[in-house]
Order: sequence, then structure tokens, then C-alpha cells
Amino acid sequence: MIRHLTRTQLLVDVIVAGVLGVMLLPFSLIATNPPVSALVVIILAAGLAVRRYAPALSLPIAWFAVVIQLFSLQMANPYDVIILGILFAVGRYGEGWVRWYGLVSALIGGVVASIYTISGLYYGGVSAEGLLDSVRSDAAIFALVTASAAAVLVLTISWGLGLLVRQAEATRLSRTEQYRLEQERLAAERTIVVEQERNRIARDMHDVVAHSLAVVIAQADGARYAMTTAPQVGETALETIAETAREALVDVRVLLAELRHSQSGGPQPMIGDLARLVEQMRSTGLRIFFVESGQPQPMPASHQIAVYRIVQESLTNALRHGDRTRDVSVTVRWIAQGVTITVENAIAPVPTAPSPGHGIAGMRERAELTGGRLTVENRGGGLFRVDAFIPFPAPFERPHQ
Repeated sequence: MIRHLTRTQLLVDVIVAGVLGVMLLPFSLIATNPPVSALVVIILAAGLAVRRYAPALSLPIAWFAVVIQLFSLQMANPYDVIILGILFAVGRYGEGWVRWYGLVSALIGGVVASIYTISGLYYGGVSAEGLLDSVRSDAAIFALVTASAAAVLVLTISWGLGLLVRQAEATRLSRTEQYRLEQERLAAERTIVVEQERNRIARDMHDVVAHSLAVVIAQADGARYAMTTAPQVGETALETIAETAREALVDVRVLLAELRHSQSGGPQPMIGDLARLVEQMRSTGLRIFFVESGQPQPMPASHQIAVYRIVQESLTNALRHGDRTRDVSVTVRWIAQGVTITVENAIAPVPTAPSPGHGIAGMRERAELTGGRLTVENRGGGLFRVDAFIPFPAPFERPHQ
């Protein structure tokens, strides 16, 4: 198993292993066989140099050095501390079976090292006969068990520390990734909110412009014919055009301000403005029969705006696509659950070209955003009907203690 390392990382590992090997090399001079001990130091340093680059290769190199040390009957030496570094690296960087191979090596290596050391201590030197006799002596057995436990503990601690560092790093990376994903989620939510806000502004812009232009066009057509026969009617139409244009200009400025700021820059039309809206539409020549029934109750501004815009869009559609010679019925009824809106008008004998705007879709979305509903249907007799329901918000209920 080869791990990807940068040249700098690999160079640092080689330098660290080389410096440590040079520092421990003098201990080979006090061994019974200095040349062999020096070779063991060099091999262990080589294993340490590739501890991160190839953990699966580092541990066999260490075992090879230990085998040379055992067969040359060399006692444990301070340079054997390099093995601890290799076990740490295997626990830290080893993957799959390599990591657990390090644990098994620590267990077996501790027992072998204990037997080898006890044989040398009890029998004055390491020999084949001493190794056999060390497992027959009661005192040697007790010392062997104790030493084995200590050696295994030291070796497994080195391996375990590497595993703990590995787990800590994995946890840190997991938290970093979790934080990144959370930031991406928040960014996506902000994008969605901005997009929804832009869609809402687009719907408002459509409502304002379409309604105002429809009124202006109808009034202008009427004023053009009235100026020659009834100048007073023409002047009234021009006043209506001016008033409608001013209101549209204010509304457009408010919507454009919303594009620059997070809050509205002016008042929004409410249910109380419906009577003025109906009068404005009547001035275009529409015959509107408006009825508001029931007991009005407090309602959030967002819900009131939805009611106003639905009525406005419905009347604008009646003006643009309906039969102006027939009555338009507008009914706003307050009920216990909210407000119902019904707008019914006759379809023009000669159908007009449909507009690809936000009209009906915008009305339906406004109703659904408040928790209500909106249906549009062509009824018998050439009638077009819009039915909407805008509910009161559900009251907040405190949890029972």
C-alpha cells in the first residue's frame, strides 16, 4: 500500500529517520557484535523513513531487522526504540489489514522480546539452550509473564497512540466537511430565498404594470372619442390616466427599492383599498358589482396583499380579455376561517391573444403561500370565474406543561 506524499513530506521523513539513525548508531558499538548491530540500526532507520509512504512495507522491514538481531543473539538495545515509531506510523497511516497487522505484531513482538530478554538475563547471555531453559524455570516464567505484559503494553501503546491520532484527524475532517456542507446548505437556502423574493417582486411588478397599463389604455381610448363630443368626460379620463400613472410610478419605485434593500420602501395595498381599486376600474368602463360581506377581522399584511392582488389581477384580466358590455361580479366574504374571493366576468366574444405573463400562476402562488387555494374555470354561458380562499393564520398554541 503506497500513500501519496509530496516531495517535501518524503524528504522530511528521510531526514528525520537518517538523523535518528545517526544518533542511535553509537549504541551499536557497545553491543556484542557491533557490525551486525550497526546493520540493524540502518535497516530500522530505513523502515522509519518509509513509515508514512508505505506503512505496509515499513513494518516488515522492522521485522527483518528484529530477525537479524535475534539470530545474531544480540540483546535489546536503545536503538530498538525505532520500532515504537514504526508501530505508531502503522496505527496512524495503515489502512485495513495493515493497521491490524500492526496490532498483532505488537502483541507477538512483546512476547518474543520478553522471552529473548529473560533468557539473556537468567542465563548470562543469549543462547539456544538459554531460550529453552527459560521456559522451564518457575522464576523465569514469572519474570517472562511480567516482562511480556510490560513489553506488550509499551508496543501496543505506541500503536494505539497512532490509532487515536488517526481517529482524531478523521473526526476533525468530518467536522470540517460537516461545516462546509452546512455552509453550502445555508448558501443554497439564501439563494432560494433571494429567488423567491425576486419572483414575488416580478409578480408584483406584473400586477402593477399590467393593471395600470390596462386602465391607461382603456381611459385613453375613451378620452380620444369623448374629446370631440363630451370634453368634460375626456378631461375626467385624462385625470384618471394621470392618477393611475402616478400610483403605478410609486408602486414601481417601491418594487425597485425592494431589489436594493431587504425591506419595503413604502406602504402596500390592503383589503381596505379594494373599494378604491373597484372605483378605479369602473372608471375604465367596466360595470362592476362589488359586494363585501361578513365581519372583517385582523389579518396579516401578507394575507391582505394577497387578497388585493388577486382581485386586482382578476379585474385586469376582465378588462383585457372580458366582455366589457356585461357586468363583472366581485364578492369578498369574511368567514370564520378566513376570506373568500369570487370574481366572475363574461368572456369576450372575440377571444384576445393570451398573455404569457405571471397572471393566473401568480394569483395561485399568492394564495398557496398563505396556506389558501385558488381555482380558475370557464363556466357555462361564456363566463370566466376565479375562486380563492385566504385563511387566517393558525393560532400559536403553547405546549401543555
